[in-house]
Amino acid sequence: MTDALRAGSRAALGEIYDHFATDIARSICRTTKRDESFALDCLQETFMKLASNPPRCETNAQLAAWLQVTALNTARNMFVAERRRNQRETSYATSQYRREGAHEAPPADEILRALTQTLDDAERDLLRLRYATGLSLGAIAHSIGCHPSRIESALRRVVARLREGAANP
Repeated sequence: MTDALRAGSRAALGEIYDHFATDIARSICRTTKRDESFALDCLQETFMKLASNPPRCETNAQLAAWLQVTALNTARNMFVAERRRNQRETSYATSQYRREGAHEAPPADEILRALTQTLDDAERDLLRLRYATGLSLGAIAHSIGCHPSRIESALRRVVARLREGAANP
């Protein structure tokens, strides 16, 4: 399969995705203890790496091992990036409050509460269903009557807006 992929076959990439994606996503969830959305982000990045520079694998087992290692390295890199982003945001928020004369930053729950007030009701409901009640993307999509990818996209946009708001108070 990787030879066909190296030759530029999109069908080969689709076949590899169909064969391995579910197992890799489950493995990422199990290993990282993170949600399905995080696993899908890792999976997407892994397949981008596969498409851009396919390895030379003789067997499906070798390809599965390469995909597994690449996905876990991607997850690790995403953890590091998330930790650095959180440190920058915390440092920025703290410096902003000190500049304004406060001696310490307000608690994170106050900041989050203020940021969520900028969202509309549908966005707050979506966050509540996903993070407070812990429903899967599929369960939320089923309850609303749309495709899970639409829910995932909406959640990404909302979380990005919250992060942007936290970084730029």
